[in-house]
Amino acid sequence: MPAYVIAWLTVNDPERMAPYRAEAPEVLARYGGKYVSVGPGTEALEGDWSADGMAILEFPTREAAIAWYDSPEYRPLRELRQDAADTVILVSPEQPAVR
Repeated sequence: MPAYVIAWLTVNDPERMAPYRAEAPEVLARYGGKYVSVGPGTEALEGDWSADGMAILEFPTREAAIAWYDSPEYRPLRELRQDAADTVILVSPEQPAVR
């Protein structure tokens, strides 16, 4: 069952984020991940929204998403992103959505 990672970002240092933007897609793909949606332009239809943008990533499994996040390849990029932006990163639960 697919898993989704949702990231809310407010970039404080665009120049410092440039290497992240250049290198993250390759590392993401190594773990079976792909971008579903990425970039600024996110609009709150309800509630407060203070981030500049949002990314939605899809992985084949939750385990693959966590392996990507904890991987030695992603760790330096994660630290770079954490230094350059305020972020919230979420991963979807394992069970299917209630319908």
